[in-house]
Amino acid sequence: MKLSLLALVGILSLKSFAGPLPLAPTFEEDQRSIQKNRSLSRQHSLKLWNQEPNTLGGTSLRPFSEVEEAGYLLFHADTYHQSNRIKDTLARELPHGVKLVVYTDQSYQLPQLKDHYGKLAGSGNVEVLGLSYSASDRAIWARDNTPIPVLLRGESSGLRWGAVDAVYYGGDEPDSALANWFHIPLQKNPYEFEGGNFVADSKGNCVIVNKSATAEIPDSIFQTVYGCKKVLRLKHVAGIGHADERVKFIDEHVVLTDTPSYTNSLSALGYEVRLLPKPERGKYRTYVNALSVNDTVFVPVFNERNDQEALAVFNSTGKKIVPVNSEQLSDYGNGSVHCITMTYPKMDLAYLRSLLSR
Repeated sequence: MKLSLLALVGILSLKSFAGPLPLAPTFEEDQRSIQKNRSLSRQHSLKLWNQEPNTLGGTSLRPFSEVEEAGYLLFHADTYHQSNRIKDTLARELPHGVKLVVYTDQSYQLPQLKDHYGKLAGSGNVEVLGLSYSASDRAIWARDNTPIPVLLRGESSGLRWGAVDAVYYGGDEPDSALANWFHIPLQKNPYEFEGGNFVADSKGNCVIVNKSATAEIPDSIFQTVYGCKKVLRLKHVAGIGHADERVKFIDEHVVLTDTPSYTNSLSALGYEVRLLPKPERGKYRTYVNALSVNDTVFVPVFNERNDQEALAVFNSTGKKIVPVNSEQLSDYGNGSVHCITMTYPKMDLAYLRSLLSR
């Protein structure tokens, strides 16, 4: 007998009786990250630590950017903080040619998930994966704990895609399982770093917020492992300290931010900077944490008066704008729509399999 969506949500939400941990690290987690990264950086500067050889099978040219064409939209099956409402909207409004990938560490959920998301996005547009890894209550934060896709140049295979995995303070590490499914090579970054604090454009400019733990990571890691041409470090002024809370590349000409002090630095990259308002309430509410999937932008809203001003700024970009309510997710989970998703470029999986089998 099929479970109702309400029953499914109940099952997915009972993994921890204590309730899910929010996205923001605890004080202890933050201090641990700082100490670990500081130790690695000290060893690196003294040449006592040797970075692992590039296991991607090629040179990292640059990271994938959301302004480029996406082929896949990923999120974890957990539905904490009413995130199921956002995920349902993502599935219903999935742009043509993009495949939805829903993954879980609980294999018994697969039939219900396939049925539910297949009805919303079309059964041919959905892949439901049962991955073998140890997930925690923070599994929902896909942007932070999944590998970041990068464009490679191999010696014999030309251009292709790989991914970079950093150590996540939350403990979730689905990286190898996802890379294996996509049949792409995975490079390891040993520092503790969250994908939400990494925003890139198609020119190889990478933006990070220089919060304490990230400040200990040398630019050379971003330049060599991720392929960043330029690393822009912005001051931590609000929120968790993630770049995707404060900076949103829209296309090759326009970038959005809600932080006026960032304007000059972003303009220096050659962009027209458009300012978004800040929500009136909530420490972790931000309109910047929107998700771009090709010509569609899913924008968090909070049932307050600044919503309309923010939507007007997004509408001025000429993209299709889909508002999604993020009150619960932001206020109780500390994140929003960008934090619970990951986009991957278009990839010919059959071609990638053939490359790796040579």
